[in-house]
Amino acid sequence: MTPPPAQHTALSEAAPRDGLAGFVQRRRWTVEVFFFALALLAYQGSRALVIGNPTDAFHNALDVIGLEKAHGFFFESDIQGWLMDNLHVAQFLNHFYVWAHLPITAAFFIWLYRRRRQAYPFVRNAFFVANAVALSVFVIYPVAPPRLMTNQGFTDTLSIISGIDLHAGHLSGWFNPFAAVPSMHFAYALMIGVVCAVLVRNWALKALALAYPVLVFITIVGTANHYVLDALAGGMVMIVAFTAMGLWRVARRRLAAAAAPGADTTAA
Repeated sequence: MTPPPAQHTALSEAAPRDGLAGFVQRRRWTVEVFFFALALLAYQGSRALVIGNPTDAFHNALDVIGLEKAHGFFFESDIQGWLMDNLHVAQFLNHFYVWAHLPITAAFFIWLYRRRRQAYPFVRNAFFVANAVALSVFVIYPVAPPRLMTNQGFTDTLSIISGIDLHAGHLSGWFNPFAAVPSMHFAYALMIGVVCAVLVRNWALKALALAYPVLVFITIVGTANHYVLDALAGGMVMIVAFTAMGLWRVARRRLAAAAAPGADTTAA
């Protein structure tokens, strides 16, 4: 016996889907992990593309330094000087730079997926857009980080104070040596800080969230891993990505409304 139309619709909606859509529905978390793994592989691929181009990277670094000096925000040496006078803080920031970035970012997305599921797709997609833009810049415009520009007065605090060498050993395979601009360390931190500040209700947690990108900024500049301009560029990339996703969401809603049955297609 064939069920009535309404009942048939309800049964078809409740039944598991077949094919790719069904797999995604049943294994949503697995699919999300797969997407992030692809993003990590893309980053590693960009590293392979630019690693053989050190001459351009050092030349571009001099351009960045010159631009900062010309516009009055070349103050990395002030932050580094303070850290060298407070070695216990420098030691902490060195390890924070190496070990906190990816775990905190992963924890953020897990929290977002499990506790703020409605916001998750928008933030995830903006994150991927920002990374795509950054990877393009890494390939087109490689820049040597301050820690390699010792002739400009920078100090590699990771190596000198903590004995951490990003260019050798097991850590070297996880870092693009010429991916200074934009700083995705700061871009991720800005994303996490602002999104958490918007979504959490507790004011103490909001303040803590907004303090995170400030701490990351001091870390990346003080440890000579990024220029001030890198952080500004990273923040701009993330803002552009979120803006683009917002515009895309508005455009999709308007297209859906225009295509809906009974929509007034003569309206201006």
